[in-house]
Amino acid sequence: MAKWIPGAAVFGLMCLMIIPAPGIWGVLIGAVCVLAIVGSLCMLLLDRIATTILAWRARQAGGRRARAVHAGSGMTRKT
Repeated sequence: MAKWIPGAAVFGLMCLMIIPAPGIWGVLIGAVCVLAIVGSLCMLLLDRIATTILAWRARQAGGRRARAVHAGSGMTRKT
């Protein structure tokens, strides 16, 4: 999600507080702003969790080193 969306949603909510929209339009605009803010917070949380999991997996995989054997030469090399 773009970084400007939560800022625009907060700005929209602030505008609704200062200059209220009449009737159903105010409710719809407010609901869309709140959904955009909540959605961006959920995406931020999922991004942080995924980054933590990927970093943990990289640390776990970094401890094991496999050795590749060249066919016929009897020599090994670290991969």
